[in-house]
Amino acid sequence: NVMKRLALFVALTLCFVIGCGRSLDQAVDPAEADKALQTALEAWKSGKSPQDLTKARPSIIMNEDDWRVGKRLLDFDMEKGFVSGRQVRCRVRIKLLNKDDKTVDRDAVYIIDTIPQIVIVRDSFAS
Repeated sequence: NVMKRLALFVALTLCFVIGCGRSLDQAVDPAEADKALQTALEAWKSGKSPQDLTKARPSIIMNEDDWRVGKRLLDFDMEKGFVSGRQVRCRVRIKLLNKDDKTVDRDAVYIIDTIPQIVIVRDSFAS
């Protein structure tokens, strides 16, 4: 009886240790994230739509309110992204043309994830 309990304890402990040894999902690839953001910003600057990015290979989903409402990207200057948790954060200086033909310079911070799909969103809380 004691041997059965000991064997069961050892088996359950091994299952627990093996199960807990699994790693979390793979982290973002910083080089891929920087390349994806560069590609997305170049597409915006060249007059493409966010939907054009979803049809590209690899597919990129970019949630950028200024792009969606029709502001044109005239120019941008990207800093090198850095890993933050499971994503990459990248600060970009963007120059926009509003619908009233006024230019606006602003800093934007983008959060990029590459797994399982490339998704880029602008951090509306970053300054």
